[in-house]
Amino acid sequence: MKLIKKVFILLSLGLCLAFGIFLQISPYHGPLFSENRPTMDKPRMTLAGLGSGDYFNQVNDYIQDVNPWRQDLIQVKSVFQGKILRRPVVNNVYWRGPVQLPYLDGMDTDSLRPDLSAQDMAHFYKKLQGDCQKYGTQFLFVGIPNQTDIFSKKFPSYMEDTGYLAQGEKDLKEALDQAGVDSLFLRDLLAQDPAAYYLKSDHHCSNRGLLLEAREILKKLSSPYGQGDILEDFEEVKDPRPFVGSRSRKMPGLGPKENFAYYRYKKPWTYQLETPAGPGRVLELNPEKATVDYGIYMGGDQAYSVLKTDRPGGLRVLVYGDSYTNGLESTLAPYLSQMTSFDFRYGKKEDFFKELESGHYDYCLCIRDSGIYLKESPNGRFY
Repeated sequence: MKLIKKVFILLSLGLCLAFGIFLQISPYHGPLFSENRPTMDKPRMTLAGLGSGDYFNQVNDYIQDVNPWRQDLIQVKSVFQGKILRRPVVNNVYWRGPVQLPYLDGMDTDSLRPDLSAQDMAHFYKKLQGDCQKYGTQFLFVGIPNQTDIFSKKFPSYMEDTGYLAQGEKDLKEALDQAGVDSLFLRDLLAQDPAAYYLKSDHHCSNRGLLLEAREILKKLSSPYGQGDILEDFEEVKDPRPFVGSRSRKMPGLGPKENFAYYRYKKPWTYQLETPAGPGRVLELNPEKATVDYGIYMGGDQAYSVLKTDRPGGLRVLVYGDSYTNGLESTLAPYLSQMTSFDFRYGKKEDFFKELESGHYDYCLCIRDSGIYLKESPNGRFY
């Protein structure tokens, strides 16, 4: 019996050692699909870290991060918790309803709660509008309800209601009106049929919703192009591959499945799209991928891009925001002469103002979702 125990201990130690050596020789480095982030950098050993024990905690996190079977383990965990244990919340996503929503329990709502007043933000946008006008550019704030907001009534009773975001929007709209800041809020439009205008497994709008948003924006801009019903200018193309949304990505195999349908502009048009990575495409269709995700729009999230079209006399528009702008950019592109886009999660405010000061733009569009209307962040308030 003692011999068996010794052999078992030795085999266990050997497996642990072999696993450690394997990770050292061939760790996985790259994007983590479920978390939508890159793997951790290897922790540095310091005397302070050794003394406090932080270094060993970092090593443990690093080993878990670069585990080449990490995604497989997440899939097994998701199916076990969802299908066997029947938990409605897996990996912080509520998946048992008609749409997948982030689980809120009073702690996770900090990122959604406003930390500034509507008057503060209106004052900021008033200042930005004034700077735009100095260079002959008109400013327009475009407000879009977040999926978490528009489906707030779909949350079960034990989850926190996000209906307060609608009140925050009302306060901001009133403050912008009082400050004389031009704005366009699209809640009434999208609330008519949220199931048709939003994706089920992602927090962004569907293509149908994007077309309706683009139509309202073009009307507001008095664009020489696209003043009719632009829905007639596009044809629907269904992609046979599974659509992997930002939330379904975190809990593979659970929740509502959906296929991606994008709208292709039917009329002949040409454009050049320049991104930091080089020339890009309005719709990035990679036939080699087994799935399609929201990155299909404008080649994914870009810190900065410039798109020029063959539309003589069309509007020149400067757009800033985050991923909520990507789909709209793809839909607006055929109706503009030039569109320069900034994503402040990656870009710099100095570059934005340098572009604004060039004086080449008819409009500056700020596109925000209701989850961060009143947040002081690089995407919103940058003075």
